[in-house]
Amino acid sequence: MANDSLPLVSVILPTFNERENLQDLVQEIVGALGETPFEIVIVDDASPDGTGEVAANLASSDSRVHHVARSGKRGLASAVVEGAKHARGHYVCVMDSDFSHDPEELPGMLAKAQERYSIVVGSRYVPGSMFVGQPIARRLLSWLFNTVARLVIGVRTRDVLTGFVLCERELITTMPTAYSSGGFKWLMELLATDRQAKICEWPIVFRDRRHGSSKAGVDEALSFAVLCAQLLAWRRRRQG
Repeated sequence: MANDSLPLVSVILPTFNERENLQDLVQEIVGALGETPFEIVIVDDASPDGTGEVAANLASSDSRVHHVARSGKRGLASAVVEGAKHARGHYVCVMDSDFSHDPEELPGMLAKAQERYSIVVGSRYVPGSMFVGQPIARRLLSWLFNTVARLVIGVRTRDVLTGFVLCERELITTMPTAYSSGGFKWLMELLATDRQAKICEWPIVFRDRRHGSSKAGVDEALSFAVLCAQLLAWRRRRQG
């Protein structure tokens, strides 16, 4: 199972309390990518449910799996950046660890990236996409936040808040700002600070998580509002 060559794509899995999902998810990623040279980078924020132990066991049994253990809950966006810094692939793919995102989408998204798209967005708001198991109120709230975010950063991408993104690794490691590091809206920041990237929106089926509970809450809504203000100020400074 070992492969000494560099992977083409590194799948980054930020985790916090995903013990029930992680092993099955890694197996599905391995199956979906098949013969593609890949690695999986699990970045765990000291999950109290034992996710870190599962990640360590997976890493010890497969050289393509790497476990990055962090000392506390430091935010999904910072986990994405740290995972990208540990990654060796030309591309990285960030996805949720709760099965909201289907690993079977990975080959198609990777193929799009190889057509010279810098960022392939796993989008919930383009033709062919679908929500499964999501309450209507949560869907409306997501749509509202996306609309506000697009107006703030001034892009046409329909889903700037998705957590399912495949892009060139260096776009993440060289982002000029780190406003979102304590939250989870890293794609919004990337799109705001790199207006030259060629973007493809790939339709996905977005499913409710299999196990565990959502991490979203009032704190995340507040961090979203703060990030909007920071990016708007950054854009105005650049324009000035």
